[in-house]
Amino acid sequence: MPQLKDLILKLATQFINIPADSIDEHIQKTLGMAGTYLGMDRAYLFEYDLEKGTMTNTYEWCGEGIKPFKDRLHNIPLSSYPTWIGHHFAGEIIRIPSVKDLSQRNLKKVLEMQGVKSLITVPLMDHARCLGFVGFDAVRREINWNEDHICLARMIAEIYRNVIKRRNMEKRLAATQRQYEELVEGISVGLYRRTPGPGGQFIMVNKALARILGFESKEKLIGVKISRFCVDMERMKQCGAELALTGEIKEKEVRFSRRDGKIFWASISAKEYVDEAGNPVYVEGLVQDISDRKKEEEEKERLRSQLQQAQRLESIGRLAGGVAHDFNNLLVPILGYSELLLEMVGDDERLSRYVFPIKEAGEKARDIVRQLLVFGRKQELEKAHVELNEYVLKFRKFLVHTLRDDIEVVVNSSSKPVVVECDVRQLDQVLLNLAINAQDAMPEGGRLEIIVGVKELKKTVDGFGSFLHHGSYAVLTVRDTGVGMDSKTLQQIFEPFFTTKSMEKGTGLGLALAYGIVQQHGGNMRVESRPGEGASFQIFLPVFSGDVKPGGSRSSFGRSTKGGETILLVEDESSVRDFVDHTLNRDGYTVIKAIGYNEVVETLESLGEPPDLLLTDVIMPGLNGIEMYKRLKKDYPSLKVLYMSGNAPETVHLEGENNFLQKPFSIKALREKVRAVLDERDVARGLTGARERQE
Repeated sequence: MPQLKDLILKLATQFINIPADSIDEHIQKTLGMAGTYLGMDRAYLFEYDLEKGTMTNTYEWCGEGIKPFKDRLHNIPLSSYPTWIGHHFAGEIIRIPSVKDLSQRNLKKVLEMQGVKSLITVPLMDHARCLGFVGFDAVRREINWNEDHICLARMIAEIYRNVIKRRNMEKRLAATQRQYEELVEGISVGLYRRTPGPGGQFIMVNKALARILGFESKEKLIGVKISRFCVDMERMKQCGAELALTGEIKEKEVRFSRRDGKIFWASISAKEYVDEAGNPVYVEGLVQDISDRKKEEEEKERLRSQLQQAQRLESIGRLAGGVAHDFNNLLVPILGYSELLLEMVGDDERLSRYVFPIKEAGEKARDIVRQLLVFGRKQELEKAHVELNEYVLKFRKFLVHTLRDDIEVVVNSSSKPVVVECDVRQLDQVLLNLAINAQDAMPEGGRLEIIVGVKELKKTVDGFGSFLHHGSYAVLTVRDTGVGMDSKTLQQIFEPFFTTKSMEKGTGLGLALAYGIVQQHGGNMRVESRPGEGASFQIFLPVFSGDVKPGGSRSSFGRSTKGGETILLVEDESSVRDFVDHTLNRDGYTVIKAIGYNEVVETLESLGEPPDLLLTDVIMPGLNGIEMYKRLKKDYPSLKVLYMSGNAPETVHLEGENNFLQKPFSIKALREKVRAVLDERDVARGLTGARERQE
């Protein structure tokens, strides 16, 4: 009995204070101790997997010269030995004094194959659940198992039951710990636990937080105060007050500083944990880097602002175009009658000195209206193919003599030719306006740089006021080293009549004109500037990829403007209608006046033969001039047309520019245009007659 007590004591003490990774080794060792004490040839431990319905020999000790079978006895179906399993699940010990006397053939066959002559097994019961069993085999002899054997086996089984329970618990705990670490370390959000208070120190952090804050390892963050990374201390005080008051904060956006000093935006959430007395114990929280999201929000806000700017500029452009159209109708009689008066007064200086100011004032008003048409993208363009490198080099010579001597003008050309289709006079106006503004922004001198480049847009992108479609664009950059502009000024920079100068120095139309010109050329403008950092204007123009043809100026008509043809004049503005009627009548034409389409139809029905020319305004109440001509053309195929409008021909969708007269026009332009259209008709009639005679 003393030896039995020593054995039980040794078996029990083997598993006290041993680490989890040593349990398997000690089970193996103690099985040998128990087997040796009992005089057995083999000792083993089987475990049940109730979910899979199998049992496995997980531990085995064999005496000297005894063959082991542990590696063969894995995942044995419980259903193969129902009687055996039934006894164990009922908590009963199985004693087999003599294997050769067994009536269960399958079990007898397996045991005899292992050389077993006698055995005893004890189930490992955890309340009503069976974890497995401990068994002892006698290979060399048969044993009549007595109560002492049973008592010892029960005590040994009790020890192993507790050991297996502890081992399983340790495994589950380790698995849970691994899952926790995988979860905590696998996410991109920074997690932490810190001491309470506004300047709490980190107690636990994950790798993501270390990475977010710029540390090589999470261990280097332990003990560091969270306040070290706060940039906006006022904001952090508010978060601390909310945490103290409510016990938590949710998704607060703050600015943090990384280890290297780089500032970034973070979203923080935290919760404070207290003990039973209500005293703060620690704070747990998360930190998420939202810099990319904030950039996207800022970009969306920028796009929204640009869209609003585009809509505002578009509305102003439409308003400018409408106002210009109405003013042009008023200027036609003002300029026209002043010309007629000057013709009538001749050399009479007393009268002409009163007429000249009227004409000059009208011409100044006409220039302002033209500027409004430029902004509204409704002026007439004379396009030609222009190689920008050559153009900019020539324009630099002009700027050098135009700007102050303390302004350095530098040109950076492109390495390849860059050709665009544009109105050179209008492009001159754009660059000159930008250069004059740059000069005003550099009162103490500075540098003006003009850069020629090409940009390939792979997708449709927004410009300052409208969209640039994908394709190749020539980019003219005008950059200065002046005083720069703030964001409020940038939002209004292209609006007409907006200026930061005094009225003596500017009207606020310069940049609005430049913007309108570029827009009408199918391009766009962008501007970047900050106070004290100068300004950079980028002009985007579509690259011309076809055959280059030199542009030319329009030729004047060197022929007589008199005539005797009949002209049908359709104009809803009485002042314009009367002036044109008076002028053409003086030249010998027969003018028939009408206000709209219905009156035209009535007039034509009363005429014996059709008129030679329809002279009509484009924009009128009811049926416009273009539709009117299309209807009349069906009944009068030989009828020619000359359109009048305060807008450019491309904005009113005409078939060509040769039959268009833009308001306000001079008497000379009216006479020449009417004569040219009529003569073109006569040429066409002559060619038709020649063909008929040949046939």
